[in-house]
Amino acid sequence: MRWQSALLVGLLVVTAGCSSFSGFGDAPRPQTVTPAPVPEPSMATQAQLDFPPGINGDGLRRADVLATTHRQALQNRSYTFYEQYRRTTQTPNGTVTVVRDEATRVASAERYLHRLHRQRYRGNETVDDYRQTTFADGRRWYERSDDGNVTETGGRIRFTQDQFAYEAAFYIEQYAAVPQSQTQRTQRDGEPFFRVTGSSGTPPSRETVQSYDISLLVDAHGVVHRLEVQYQTEAERVSYSFRYHEFDNTNVSTPRWVLDDID
Repeated sequence: MRWQSALLVGLLVVTAGCSSFSGFGDAPRPQTVTPAPVPEPSMATQAQLDFPPGINGDGLRRADVLATTHRQALQNRSYTFYEQYRRTTQTPNGTVTVVRDEATRVASAERYLHRLHRQRYRGNETVDDYRQTTFADGRRWYERSDDGNVTETGGRIRFTQDQFAYEAAFYIEQYAAVPQSQTQRTQRDGEPFFRVTGSSGTPPSRETVQSYDISLLVDAHGVVHRLEVQYQTEAERVSYSFRYHEFDNTNVSTPRWVLDDID
């Protein structure tokens, strides 16, 4: 999606993941996460080495450090990235629900397949249905959107960084900076992991919340394999989650509609 940086940062902060734009691919998602120093092994104590950067036995100490570590750890790796966002709002005309699902297969920063499906309901009635698919082949990006009318666009890739890693880092830093958290050691497929849970946070919109809970599953290298957050304001219930699969084992095939366009 071709996003103007200032507009995108504002929309990310306000909507925390419910936006969709056309022209995906001209510019990377903004580097909104401030790089934070990650302790070098020679400088870190043994206690620090027992936990991923930004985390200790008492919980998540530095969300910005963890976000930076996560983003850097995804460099030159392939993966599949799933996101889900749900917002339910009470209005004078009834309940309005927005649901957004995304699935992204990343072979490299310049070759990926991104699918988005966004629906809006009023009560049980669907009032908006939007689908978008974006493919990048290393040189060009191609986008197909369908809101009842199908449109296609594309252009040359003008960036070399993994915009999806930056997006995930943004949400880690924004959502996981909570004043109360705790860490629990666990295992997954025999590998050490850390489950961090927290509460009493503030959403990116800076609204006052009645409840706020977050959970992260982090490996020993600082990669956040799963993030789940739920919060409630006076008028809204919001949940957002992401999860990863197929690290270093994700390939991206060219969609048929792109091949048809090239032919």
